[in-house]
Amino acid sequence: MLCINGAQAQSHNTKSLGVSTGYLFDSENVHAGIFIHLPVSKHWRVAPSINYAFSNHDRYELDINGDVHYLVPFAGRFSFYPLAGIAFQSWRGNALQNDKELSNTVNKFGINAGAGFEMNLSRRLDLHIEGKYIFIDKFHQANLSIGLGYKF
Repeated sequence: MLCINGAQAQSHNTKSLGVSTGYLFDSENVHAGIFIHLPVSKHWRVAPSINYAFSNHDRYELDINGDVHYLVPFAGRFSFYPLAGIAFQSWRGNALQNDKELSNTVNKFGINAGAGFEMNLSRRLDLHIEGKYIFIDKFHQANLSIGLGYKF
């Protein structure tokens, strides 16, 4: 009986590599990216990701995130997780220029906070939906994404 429970708990926090897509609300950009989930204990995992936001209003963006998730399993194959982390964003485009700044590139660091919901689709696949707010000076915004991960 203990072995079965241990196996169930492990299925909620396993290594996975996947792809995601989402929407940045304030800048109105669609983004796509890759992520990896790396467990550090039964309920904690680190979740680095890299995303590219496609051009909209002559702005596009590359972001690198280092989030931490705390998994709360429920109802067998589902998990809820609050998240927090750091973000680096590099925005490019002519729309970024103003009278005082001639550069068309802006690089900023910030903080992520949010939550997600994950479902184990099979022994090897999981699906997650995640919402977070990115706190970055002059570029803060809400982000909603969906991702598909391959567990290994």
